[in-house]
Amino acid sequence: MEKQWTVSDIEGAKYLGIIEFQSTDEEYHNFEIMQTADRLVFGGSTNTGFIESGYIELEDGDVDDALQELLADLEVYYNDGPQYTSHIIFNERM
Repeated sequence: MEKQWTVSDIEGAKYLGIIEFQSTDEEYHNFEIMQTADRLVFGGSTNTGFIESGYIELEDGDVDDALQELLADLEVYYNDGPQYTSHIIFNERM
């Protein structure tokens, strides 16, 4: 069964920085990344706070692998379409 997106609790989350990439249509995309105990949450900050776009679950707490999978899936999302992603869980805001 496919996982459905639910908002993440980011209270006490660690800010990891920004992932930025360019899609094949030459548009730049960037997402701020927050680390919680069980996932990396991606989205953007506004004057009202952090707006979550989605997350990727951490397996065995391996942040480096999760960051690589997150970037790869975001590139697939924007280059090939959301139906081809395999790791990220995202909301309709994407």
